[in-house]
Amino acid sequence: MSDGLGFRPATAGDAAALAARIHEVSAGVTELLLRGLLPGISVCDVLTMVLRDASSHYSHKNCVLAEYQGRMVGLLFAYAAEEQAIPPLMERMLSSKRLEPVRELLTLCHPGSLYINTLWVDEGLRGMGVADALMDYARLWAADAGYGSISLFAWRDNARAVSFYRKQGFIPVREIAAQGSLREQHDSGDLYVLELGGNHD
Repeated sequence: MSDGLGFRPATAGDAAALAARIHEVSAGVTELLLRGLLPGISVCDVLTMVLRDASSHYSHKNCVLAEYQGRMVGLLFAYAAEEQAIPPLMERMLSSKRLEPVRELLTLCHPGSLYINTLWVDEGLRGMGVADALMDYARLWAADAGYGSISLFAWRDNARAVSFYRKQGFIPVREIAAQGSLREQHDSGDLYVLELGGNHD
């Protein structure tokens, strides 16, 4: 399948599709932050508005799409780890009840790394090499931009993702306990780091 796989930068017109995938992968985080934030506006609608705004690191401009036969089959959403911060507007808009349980997750930073916020692959195509291709793309992106490593967060109960990242050479460097209502879904997770230039099996 990798022979017919293509990549392209996301555009503002992709924001709604991006929002749906990011919401799916967030495993409760976007739900906690955004559910009922604006009357009559869904979580995905709020995310769509955020992704259309090119002024923050949550922009569509930091997203790359994997496409196969004209449809989106994968997503890589990444940016400099130093950009991992809570935007001032979010601090003003969100109550502490929403924000505090995820503050640590939203400010994770392994200096000098490309931080992968979201890695998504179409469920029907998982195990067919799309995730590997996206990770190869991330390595090239990081190397071209001068990053020394790639970092990301994964919940420990997401066994498939954890297994994939470990096979890619990622090593857990810091445990993060689930907070607030997220404890109903997760126990804890880890910040993983892949040092570039190293070998992995």
